[in-house]
Amino acid sequence: MNLLDVSTIMADTQSPVTITSVTESLPYLVINNYIAFKVVRISNSYDSTNPIPITLNSDEKGLLIFVQSKGKINLNVMTEFEFIAYLTEADYIDYQNGNDHEFKSDYLLIKETFLSDYINDYKETSSLWGGFSHELITGSPLSRYKKIYPEIVLGEKLKTLDSHSYESSVRAIEQPYAFERFLKLYHLLELQFDFFIIDKIQNLTIPRDSNKIGKILNEYSDKELQRLTDLLEFFCADIVALEKRLEKVALFPTISEEMFIDFGKSKNDIHLTNIDKFRDVVNSGSFSNTNLQTLKVPASKDHSKFIINVTAYWIYRMRCSIAHNKIGEYLLSWNDEAFIVEFGEPILKEVLMQCFKK
Repeated sequence: MNLLDVSTIMADTQSPVTITSVTESLPYLVINNYIAFKVVRISNSYDSTNPIPITLNSDEKGLLIFVQSKGKINLNVMTEFEFIAYLTEADYIDYQNGNDHEFKSDYLLIKETFLSDYINDYKETSSLWGGFSHELITGSPLSRYKKIYPEIVLGEKLKTLDSHSYESSVRAIEQPYAFERFLKLYHLLELQFDFFIIDKIQNLTIPRDSNKIGKILNEYSDKELQRLTDLLEFFCADIVALEKRLEKVALFPTISEEMFIDFGKSKNDIHLTNIDKFRDVVNSGSFSNTNLQTLKVPASKDHSKFIINVTAYWIYRMRCSIAHNKIGEYLLSWNDEAFIVEFGEPILKEVLMQCFKK
């Protein structure tokens, strides 16, 4: 609504909430000495039952109200602050018709006396200090990247998840962004590193097999990539399924080359780090044994081992780029989310399916 609309409502004796003042501080409406700012993103950690005061040096400067999840609200039961947000968001015709209102977003109400300070010093950094954001900037997506699934395949029967693995899988479901989902799924693999070694040792006895146990512990590398590779070598027998997942990298030649080659930490051919061979394979769209031999990829003579090594390395590089937001790693942005959704998650899930296969 505009200033005239709200002024008309202020004069309406049947208004469900008393409006004592309305002015403009362009481009904002100031209603009852408050300005309502739309909130487009908000932390899931907040209990949205009650409004949360915004304070500075113990002095209340505003109020964060949670209205989007309430569904349709009758005007007669709105609080003062909800009504101020309503006057900011709704059209005057809606008020005339007495329609129930379903809020499109949550709101932050700021006192008029703090408006200038808030806009100049706090508004743009609210995502950090307040756990909410008023607008998406720097190329932010209008919506989270969604993948179209023609079907959901059941696949092989899987082992029952232990409590920690189950928790990680549920957390992955709940993550709205691909980067966080990928990390939660990767946590499932991390748990398997140690379980894998424990299972090996449990099949031996002390003291008869003490030397074998010692050898296993000595061979248990503290390097995460090697542990991941060992795990895949043991569990991932369906090499063709891994090939099919790897081939999807052809959809993302630029980011994959930057992440796996330019920012890669390996110079070993077993990880397909030769840039010319990398481009040949990626552009060909095939990781089959026949194609790799045709392209003369030297490290692919032991085809199964090569596919395992490339799979492990690429999963590890994606994990590092997501987990380590620092110079020296490929810095992912919102624009890279499709790469993780369409390529990263599917290949990681394929590995997990094979690791948890009955």
